[in-house]
Amino acid sequence: MAGPGETQDVVLSAVAAVGLPGRVVTGVEELGRLWRDAATVFVADDQAGRVAAQALPVREGVFLVGRDDELLARWSAPLGARVIPLPAGVAWLGVVLAGSAAARAPVVAVIGGSGGVGASTVAATLACLGADRPGAAALVDTDPLGGGIDLLLGAEREAGWRWPRLSGADGHVGELRRYLPVVDGVSLVSMARGPALDLAREPLAAIVGSLRREHALVVLDPGRGLGAAGREAIRLAGLRVLVVAGSVRGLASARETVGALQLERVVAVVRPGRTGLGAGQVADALELEVVATLREDRRLAAAAERGEPPLRAGRAYRRGCEKLLRRVLQGSG
Repeated sequence: MAGPGETQDVVLSAVAAVGLPGRVVTGVEELGRLWRDAATVFVADDQAGRVAAQALPVREGVFLVGRDDELLARWSAPLGARVIPLPAGVAWLGVVLAGSAAARAPVVAVIGGSGGVGASTVAATLACLGADRPGAAALVDTDPLGGGIDLLLGAEREAGWRWPRLSGADGHVGELRRYLPVVDGVSLVSMARGPALDLAREPLAAIVGSLRREHALVVLDPGRGLGAAGREAIRLAGLRVLVVAGSVRGLASARETVGALQLERVVAVVRPGRTGLGAGQVADALELEVVATLREDRRLAAAAERGEPPLRAGRAYRRGCEKLLRRVLQGSG
């Protein structure tokens, strides 16, 4: 909802850029009729008070847009709206609208509850299993200190763009798959070896938006550093998978991870440890749904060293990951 002015012009320009139909609403009665069915609602900051006074039902996809920081801060919570400040947030308009432009693949982030628990291997396995289904899968690495997830799949020599080439992405990004390394049906967005890259949130959101339009599944590997891009990866995910070591220390670390990151919409998988903590104990301690137990397989480490896809691991590990994938496709939304 907006009156004539700069905010309305900026939003309509972004709508036109992605080829979507847009409708300007200036009356609160008309807004009430359209509120539930509109794919996305943008509210200009100077109209936020009028909209909030209508006490409309809480819904997803409401964005408060404008230049007045005081108004944006005052009305975002009453409207249940995310804030897009202008002019800095113009690129976010394109990202939001691009997500509404086409059917979107589910996005899942795989997070290690502690270091060395194999979260990257789980992420790679999910992507490889997803690529076996109709539609391709994408695997996105946002850990600048991880050495590049392309090494895990033996794709370090494959031609294609890595993050340094993509870090300037902004707003609406077109077709990407043809520019990326593709291994066994998995499109890779990997870090590159070399100078450290301070990956920002905006390029990641733009790239993930593009990948969702071209793939049936997008898997994110935030790593343990969790800078701006890692936290954005977790925010973008419809479902978060926490990989928990089945040990007392691993359980304690996982609990701290959940609290520090304020994780919601999260399920767990357990990597059994020598102390024998099982799925039931992990579920009770973390108050999380445990989807699968991923049995240790010595072939995983050897395959990773050779750059072979992790699908060649033992049957028990693969069955656990297949169970996880079914849960991801069911619940990531």
